[in-house]
Amino acid sequence: MKQTYYAIVGAGPAGIAAAEAIRTADSGKPLMLFNGENTPPYCRPLVVEALTGERRLSDITLRDVAWYEAQGITLSNGNPVVGIDAEARQIRLESGDTVAYEKLLLATGSVPFVPPIPGLSEVPAHTLYCTRDVESLRPLCQPGARALVLGIGLIGLQALTALKGMGLHVTAVEARKKVLPLILDREAADLAGRRIEANGVDLRIGTKVVEFVRNGAGFSAVTDGGDSIPFDVLILATGMKPDKSLFENAGISVKGGVQVSPAMETSVPGIYAAGDVTEYPNWVEGRNEVHAHWLNATRQGRIAGQSMAGVAAETYEPVYLNSLSIFGLPIITMGCSRIDEPKDALVLVDRVAQRPWYRRLIVKDGKLVAATFVNDVEGAGALQYLLREQVPLTDDVARSLFVDGAAGVQFMDSLHREAVRGGLEWPESMDLIDKFKKNMSHTRWA
Repeated sequence: MKQTYYAIVGAGPAGIAAAEAIRTADSGKPLMLFNGENTPPYCRPLVVEALTGERRLSDITLRDVAWYEAQGITLSNGNPVVGIDAEARQIRLESGDTVAYEKLLLATGSVPFVPPIPGLSEVPAHTLYCTRDVESLRPLCQPGARALVLGIGLIGLQALTALKGMGLHVTAVEARKKVLPLILDREAADLAGRRIEANGVDLRIGTKVVEFVRNGAGFSAVTDGGDSIPFDVLILATGMKPDKSLFENAGISVKGGVQVSPAMETSVPGIYAAGDVTEYPNWVEGRNEVHAHWLNATRQGRIAGQSMAGVAAETYEPVYLNSLSIFGLPIITMGCSRIDEPKDALVLVDRVAQRPWYRRLIVKDGKLVAATFVNDVEGAGALQYLLREQVPLTDDVARSLFVDGAAGVQFMDSLHREAVRGGLEWPESMDLIDKFKKNMSHTRWA
């Protein structure tokens, strides 16, 4: 049996951030990082660029091998953890080996949700989640091939953009009545959908696939409207779900996600959790939810690492922010931006349909709870600060902020200038990847 003091299961942003935090506080005790894939830890959001050829797989690794050695971290690749004995403080690997630990972090992330559609098991379906997907998809993504993307959330958007750029004929289907339904309101989604269609994607909104069938050597998807969509390549982008497989048999409290304390400790002493697998209060909407976001995973991982090393941990402050581009159309959303008709709230909207240009703020109970910027992202950093810090706002100040009026400028300048001057935070773990060295100057208050 092997032994370690710190064991971290999962080598995504939460796991890497936790390892960094532990080593900042404790450079001596043994630390093992378990990565279930054969590929060294990498940035999942950039997997799509490995598919298109914009980057090599080796270009999206989070840390060089030398970094783990320099930090005194034993990195285990390709031998997944398959079981936990919480009472004996041991983990079991797929190989059958066991490892004893004193402190354990489970940062297992999320896995693709596969919908129970009849016939799906009879057709070749792919996700766009890991390096194995890239290896299996690349030979199929030939110019002229017909691709069907099921689901138009953030991953589906990545997929349809990449496939279109590779010369495939792309049909994208979304069961809900708008694209990006988890982050965009109806009007913003309409602008996004028009941009997608303008770039040659056959977009089917409010359409459900009810069956997959094999047609000779080909395949088709049958919709609830009776249409048949032929395809050569199928991408499932139907959402993600927390990977709770290790928790449920270890006596750890689990609901929608894993329950954790402010120190990221689970219901079992000595076992911590961080990242997409955890459930945490969402103050904006007054409910518990999984905060599946790279920044949130990094923050939770850092807190878990600090707690495991026995140092005072920072307070977890979740980020409700998305920044994306749809065929060159920039969009930033924050808070409960997806809600179409918020109740008992001040809703401020500005639009120029021809550009297109669209902004919306929602203020409820004297606090900013949502903002959307389409094709104009000036000032987003300042508003993110107001939302994150729950800064009290009167309706008059909110209106002035929306139009860059004198009262809003004075409010920000006199009370919050220093806080927003730095723009948006970006996690340290992304600094090695050029694409994520963001220039955030356009999001500052000015």
